[in-house]
Amino acid sequence: MIPAFLKNRFRKSEDGGVTIEFVILFPLALYFFFLALETGLWSAREIMLRRATNLAVRDVRLSTGNTPNYEAMKTLICERSVFQAGCLEGIRIQMEAMPVADWADLTGPAPCVDRTEDYDAANDYKPGQQNNLMMMRVCRLFDPLLPGTGLGRQLPEGSDGEYGVRITTAFVTEPRG
Repeated sequence: MIPAFLKNRFRKSEDGGVTIEFVILFPLALYFFFLALETGLWSAREIMLRRATNLAVRDVRLSTGNTPNYEAMKTLICERSVFQAGCLEGIRIQMEAMPVADWADLTGPAPCVDRTEDYDAANDYKPGQQNNLMMMRVCRLFDPLLPGTGLGRQLPEGSDGEYGVRITTAFVTEPRG
């Protein structure tokens, strides 16, 4: 049994009060810091992919030659992307001529690379002719910076714990000649 004078001494002591607050609030502050870091990185990846896609589309739209094939389009986008590591393996492009009336039927997100599926993504790549309204959707897979915390825990959707950054753009192929 603890003597009464020790009980009173411990009850009146305020030593360690700051430590308790630190132990409770510091992990919460770290969580929000890493959440902000992951969100900022996701946003930067999305903006850079949008920029790279729009630059590649501009080249295709204004080109006087033929539209590049699937692999050449992937290379065009990846060359212009700031985040180039693993780009060619983690990007999937869907492009087809589509009248404006059919855009209402376009549902669901852009398809991403599925490494478990044996599928040729070039089947979704159908370059149009001159004066066609083209719809192009791009999905690029990224690994979360901190997969076990904050947004990194919510984002993964792929089999390898990756998340897709999706871009949709439209353009009209200029007439040639």
